[in-house]
Amino acid sequence: MIRRQEKSPRTGRRRALLLNANLKGVGTYLRAFYFGREIARSGYEVTLCTVSQTSALRSKIYYKKSWVGSSPIPDGPGPWVRIIEGPRVGYKWLPGWGSGPLDILLRTKEIAFGDYDVVYGFEYHPNVSWPVYLLRGMKRFRFYSDWCDWHSGNSNHFQGKAWAHKVDAFLEERIRFRARVVSVISDALKERAITIGIPEASVVKIAEGVDTEYISHMEQPDARDALALERSARFIVCVSDGDMVRTSRILIEVLKKYLDAKAILIGRLAAEVKAEIKTSGFGDRFLLPGWVSDEDYAKYLSSADVCFLPLSASMDNRARFPAKMLDFLAAGRPVCTNLVGEVGQLIHDHHLGLAVESGFGEEEGLAISLERLLSDHELRVACGQRARELMVQKWDWRHRTEIIVGLVNT
Repeated sequence: MIRRQEKSPRTGRRRALLLNANLKGVGTYLRAFYFGREIARSGYEVTLCTVSQTSALRSKIYYKKSWVGSSPIPDGPGPWVRIIEGPRVGYKWLPGWGSGPLDILLRTKEIAFGDYDVVYGFEYHPNVSWPVYLLRGMKRFRFYSDWCDWHSGNSNHFQGKAWAHKVDAFLEERIRFRARVVSVISDALKERAITIGIPEASVVKIAEGVDTEYISHMEQPDARDALALERSARFIVCVSDGDMVRTSRILIEVLKKYLDAKAILIGRLAAEVKAEIKTSGFGDRFLLPGWVSDEDYAKYLSSADVCFLPLSASMDNRARFPAKMLDFLAAGRPVCTNLVGEVGQLIHDHHLGLAVESGFGEEEGLAISLERLLSDHELRVACGQRARELMVQKWDWRHRTEIIVGLVNT
């Protein structure tokens, strides 16, 4: 019989610790933060450990209740999540990252002395799994594991070394067997978890969500004015993901045909991407703002005529669900992508843009689809309206609260 664990004697409230492998604000941090906020909404005291982007040797502690902003104390009604940014030094010392020794030590101490009822690991990296392995037999906490990227499925390359892939796969999968329940982001990862021997009853699919208050439907002219962008241009907005050389190559072909079109590439770009753009002859029609503030990120999405996210038909793309895609849709913008994984199926089934089959000729197909969306204002508006409505009605994180809280209470 499943029994709910008693409340923490220290505060009278149940306490949950979430361990995120990434740098603050990057990758799985988003999913971990919103899981934490929904758990806090149910009455738990929630702490989220992540890795500092700016501090190499010192930790930071503060509170957040929304994506934008923070407070040194819980100031006003919540739900509040206590954030601990661990020191960044050593974060990339081991392949796959998440290996900072001071960060790992801080997390180990937090579990040892924090009196937590629940510890929830987001992925498997050393700063997630090592503290759990070390203290699981000494402390009484319920451990849960979230699996939202299939790293050994193709995401981690390790310079093509087969032995490194095998080690990575072992580490990625082994921590799941220590969990009371494994939450997964997709049917592909649910199938994988069951295939490796995790009981089906212990695997729960929790779809990705989106914060429709943060990514609001801002009017396009207002967003462009706020960023000093031309009102009359047609903008294609991309957020760094995967092979951006291929993305820039497709964009260049589209820009050749539409003299008033421009492309905005948000995020950190590799040198070869910048070189591709520079030598294309269309460099003046690419805007490369780099890593933007949270406030400006939402404005850039609202400035778009079309959002573009090509996805190769790799194992990890079939298994994952890029959160940025839901951001595009929450902003009320049509999307051009590949018909890959559940995210591609979402675009296709609900007519939220155009999804192109992967394989031979896909780059040409993506370019043609972008051109169609750029040239058809009515199609863009219809797709964008459906996208915003669907995100609010079905994909906001509040629609995940019941299943998330139900999981941590088992």
